[in-house]
Amino acid sequence: MDEAESSLGRGNFKHIGNKAKRQAEYRKYRAGKRKDKLARRVAQAKEEKGADGQEKKRARLAENRTRTIENTRLENPTIISEPNSHPGLKPSQAVIDAQQQASGSSKPKDKTDDEDGDDGDDAEEEVDEAALAAEEERAFEDASAPPAILITTSAPSSSTSPHLASVNARSHPAERTRDFIEELLNMFPGGEYRPRAKAKGASLGKIAGWARKRGYNAMIVIGEDHKQPTMWTLIGLPEGPTAVFRLTSVRLGKEIGGHARSTPHSPELILNNFTTALGHSVGSLLQSLFPSIPQLEGRQVLTAHNQRDFIFFRRHRYEFALRKGEEKARLQEIGPQFTVKLRKLMPSLPKGAGGWDGVVDFDGDGSGAVMDMGGGGEAGAEAAEAAPKSKRARGQVEETTSEFTWKPKMGVSRRNFYL
Repeated sequence: MDEAESSLGRGNFKHIGNKAKRQAEYRKYRAGKRKDKLARRVAQAKEEKGADGQEKKRARLAENRTRTIENTRLENPTIISEPNSHPGLKPSQAVIDAQQQASGSSKPKDKTDDEDGDDGDDAEEEVDEAALAAEEERAFEDASAPPAILITTSAPSSSTSPHLASVNARSHPAERTRDFIEELLNMFPGGEYRPRAKAKGASLGKIAGWARKRGYNAMIVIGEDHKQPTMWTLIGLPEGPTAVFRLTSVRLGKEIGGHARSTPHSPELILNNFTTALGHSVGSLLQSLFPSIPQLEGRQVLTAHNQRDFIFFRRHRYEFALRKGEEKARLQEIGPQFTVKLRKLMPSLPKGAGGWDGVVDFDGDGSGAVMDMGGGGEAGAEAAEAAPKSKRARGQVEETTSEFTWKPKMGVSRRNFYL
């Protein structure tokens, strides 16, 4: 009898042989649990009324915090800032101390300190001169002008189209990839698409050097597999970095129900949860694709939301309407939707870009659509003649070291994030 009573308390009715009686007892047990839960919540709501009740509620919520993958993230010593869309790890004390020390070092020193550290002053003067030169260069630039971005596709392998012997014949992307590139041209105001077949089989590094010579600020390369866009390579010009992303979950604007139509205005950029040093590098690279001052009259906003090292891209438009006598705002999605995950980050350009003398040679009227890797004219002939003799110089420029490379073992722990 004691065992039967204990099993009833646990909601176990297997000892009742009659099925109808067993089901009736179980329903009665569940109804009693719901009644007790309701009474407990009503009493709790009464206790949490008033000023003292708010303190009790805050204490209860702090004690019963839900465990998620985000708030149980493993400690990362490179965390610089706190996530802005969910509670998470804060910067370590060592990082906070370093930031305070850096901010304190920027303050003016006493005369005694200046006499003791002449070498340090010289180094600081050099840094200040470089910063002033950079500020002067930015002052002449139009902050609202969109950066010039070259968009192209990756060179396909012979395994995808073995019946086509020519690289140019295989360089035509599939329809899905072309539609995605059209969406990117609408998303990035300064984007310009040039087919990979125009490069005449040149490597990605040579194309990057060609784009750098002609004043482009960035380069986007879309790779495809099985006629679907699968890779997204982002190159910052003129000196890098180069980031390689895996591209998934591509959804075009026309596939989104109730989507809005895009306008040529520069969107506002929102970067969420890029907290580590690596995340700040990726965020700065994404930020370089858009002008510093957006065109707010277009009411467009582009969000790059980082969660668990997956970066989700969404583009919306603000809508304002009167509802019940009040003006309210809502978001209407424009598209496209896609997700990227960082695979590799290199501080320099891809191999083959070569050296750069800092001179930008614009195309002029822009009529030449062919990406001439030789440079054209007498300068190109001289470069072609000097190419076999400058192997050491090219070897000095082509750095292949990477800041980050994703490996399969990094995905073993679901609570270890790098961005």
